[in-house]
Amino acid sequence: MARGDLLKKLFSSFKHNDKENFYKIANEIIEDERKKNHGILADELRMILFNGNSTYKNTLNTMKPVVPKDVDKDVSLVEVVYPDKYFVDLVLPQERKVFLESIIREFRNWDILVSNGVFPVRKILFYGPPGCGKTIAAHVIACELGIPLLYVRFDAVVSSFLGETASNIRKVFDFAKKDNWVIFFDEFDAIGRSRDDFSEHGEIKRVVNTFLQQLDNFKGRSLIIAATNYEKSLDYALWRRFDEILKFDLPTPEEKLKLCELSIKRFKGPVQVFEQYLGEMENFSHSDIDKMCQIIMKQCILEGRKMFTKHDVEYAVRKQASIVKMRKTSY
Repeated sequence: MARGDLLKKLFSSFKHNDKENFYKIANEIIEDERKKNHGILADELRMILFNGNSTYKNTLNTMKPVVPKDVDKDVSLVEVVYPDKYFVDLVLPQERKVFLESIIREFRNWDILVSNGVFPVRKILFYGPPGCGKTIAAHVIACELGIPLLYVRFDAVVSSFLGETASNIRKVFDFAKKDNWVIFFDEFDAIGRSRDDFSEHGEIKRVVNTFLQQLDNFKGRSLIIAATNYEKSLDYALWRRFDEILKFDLPTPEEKLKLCELSIKRFKGPVQVFEQYLGEMENFSHSDIDKMCQIIMKQCILEGRKMFTKHDVEYAVRKQASIVKMRKTSY
C-alpha cells in the first residue's frame, strides 16, 4: 500500500488541479510499489494513469495542455507520448547503460545539484546508424523518470513557407516551457544541417540560428535529446551546445542474441538456433532484429502455433537479410 503522505499529496494536487504535482506524486507511488517488488501493480497503475480506461481518464484529459500546431498545415508540431519501455527492454553495451543511468540519476537529483551550484545534464545528442536504439533509449529515459516524452514531429515543423520553420521551432520551445518533459528531436539533421553547406538555401541558416537561440535560452526543467543518423551533416555550433554526446552502433553478436530472446519471448521455441545464423545477421541493426522476430511471430500466429521452429527462424533471417541488402545497395 502506498505511503499515507503520498496519498494525501496526491488527493490535494488533484483537488487543486495541479497537474504537474499530480503526475509527479502518482509516479512516486508507482515507483514506491515497484521497489516493493509489486511489479504487476506498478504496471497496472501506470496503465491506468496514462493509457487505461479508468473513470478518471476524462478528468485527466482535461488537464492535458493543448499542443501547438503549424498554422498552414493545421497539424500538431509535437506528440505527447507516455512510454512503457524500461532498462530491461534496452540492449546496449554496459558502459552506455551506465551512461544513461547517470543521466537519470542527475535529473532525479536536480534540486540537490542546482542548490550546490551545478546543473544536471540537460541536453544530449544521440548519433549513429538507423535502427540502433536511439529512439528506444529516449523512451526508456522518459519512462524511468516517470515523465512524458514530447516527440517533435519534423514532418510538421519543417515548412515550405519562408520563415515558418523557425516560427514552429519557437512554438515547440514555448510549449515545452510549460511542463517537465523528455523533449525528443528525432531526425535532428532535418533542422540542424550545417550553415556552411552551399547546397542549402538561406532558410537553413535562419532555422539553425533560431534553434541555437532557443536552446541557449531554454530554462525549463526538462531533458532535451536530439537524435540523428547523419551526424556529419550537423552544424558545428550544435555539437558544442550539447552537454553529452552518445554514439550508438550496430549490436554485437551477443547483443543480437539477447535482442532475439527479448523480441521472441512471447513464443516458445529453440532460441539457441539464432546463434547459427549470426553470420547472415552481420549487418542487422536493433530494428532489423525486431522486424525479423515479427516475421517469425506472424507465421506462428497465422498458423495457430505457440512455438516457433528452426525453419521459421531460417525463413525470417533470410527474408530480413534480403531487405538489408537492398537497403544497403540503394544508399
